[in-house]
Amino acid sequence: MAARRADQKQIRITVNGDVYSLLKRIAGLKESSMNKVIGESIDRYLESEDIREMIDRHRLEDEE
Repeated sequence: MAARRADQKQIRITVNGDVYSLLKRIAGLKESSMNKVIGESIDRYLESEDIREMIDRHRLEDEE
């Protein structure tokens, strides 16, 4: 397992078995890891229009 960079944080999620199996197969087809597939999904979510509006409206990126 690769070491995490200092700016990275670990999270734990729980999904149902069907979602887990689907993510695992997608990662295999992409010759990628489930971690990378889920990370890409989170990035897309955070870039979606409604979430960007919420982040901007509440100035969430200004907070630490």
